[in-house]
Amino acid sequence: MMTENCVIVSAKRTPFGKYLGSLSQMEPLDVAVHAANSTLDAAGTEIRDKIDQIFVGNCIPGAFETASVTGRQIGLKLGLDVFTTTIDTACCSPLSALRMALWGLRLGEIESALVIGIEAMSRTPHVSRQFREGVRIGGINLPDPIFPISYPGYHSVAVDASDGAEKYKISKRMLDTFAMGSHLKWAQAMKENKFGDEISPIMVKKGRQKYLFTTDEMPRPQGSVAGIEMLPPVFGAKTTTAGNAPGLNDGSSAMVVMTEKRANALGLTILGTIVDQVGDTDMPYGISWIPASAIKKILSRTENTIDDIDLIEINEAFAAMPLVSTRILSENDDKKWHALIEKTNVNGGAIAIGHPVGASGLRITMSMMYELRRRGGGLGVAAICGGLTQGEAILVRV
Repeated sequence: MMTENCVIVSAKRTPFGKYLGSLSQMEPLDVAVHAANSTLDAAGTEIRDKIDQIFVGNCIPGAFETASVTGRQIGLKLGLDVFTTTIDTACCSPLSALRMALWGLRLGEIESALVIGIEAMSRTPHVSRQFREGVRIGGINLPDPIFPISYPGYHSVAVDASDGAEKYKISKRMLDTFAMGSHLKWAQAMKENKFGDEISPIMVKKGRQKYLFTTDEMPRPQGSVAGIEMLPPVFGAKTTTAGNAPGLNDGSSAMVVMTEKRANALGLTILGTIVDQVGDTDMPYGISWIPASAIKKILSRTENTIDDIDLIEINEAFAAMPLVSTRILSENDDKKWHALIEKTNVNGGAIAIGHPVGASGLRITMSMMYELRRRGGGLGVAAICGGLTQGEAILVRV
């Protein structure tokens, strides 16, 4: 439990780009700096010199020109000479970075932090270990570390998601229907300008073009369940397809958190209060249900039940994650399950919006927080799975 009230005073993100899309020729350093600058400016007053530390979540540092201390590179380009920590817990990275910031706030070591999540999957290089010693004969092997995303000795994450859906008796039809729903919910949210709170447009260069990138470019609301159903399974999975999974995406998210005392002293608007945050693990193939496990853990710590929760965000690493996790949280009560699904990812999720893996954790948190604010307040929980089954959950009150 928090011993010091920790609050969110600003949160912004870039639009999320599709693979080889609008952000694909941008240096990830510049994309992260844009998200961070927008977040610092959005607080409504000058807070740059009030940032005590920076925490950055990033999964694939090889996408950076120099794949070392990427967070420190970002901090210096922001003009902030403060200690910076870069964290990799796969898709959990930005929420793990936020949880580390909360440790500092609770311990009294810091009073404020800038937290950033960044990923540039389009700029992930193919890799080879052959060149160091030279290749005397034969071909060069250049594996792609993101095709598929897998870990030595384990299945690809696509297989784990499919197996989890099968374990909890979730059919491919359900996965495909939920996936199409993500696009449609995104379209409705766009129509109502719900992403205006969180998105900071960014000027991009692509080829000879230079233009203002304003809108997530992955969603396909003009599609259909029938169209998704026609797509074949991938990477040996039974039910995971390109239609019920997110893309390989680019983007950045950022958030400023402070002790409530410091936020009040600076006269800042408090967007939300972080009630608590937890990390959790399970069997390495359990990515589809680890969001439920993390949510159960945080509810237990805060003495809440799932019935106390007004909104849920579960990252759509695959459609299996929100469906499996809400089924577990419903304790196999179909009526309760459907009710939980109704308040999960209400404005669409990563299948539509995109999943730049090192940025999504902050994105789901701010999306939930801003929606709670539009509804007049409430309690929301956001959860995300990471490779080899780590999970993060955060409870926010507005």
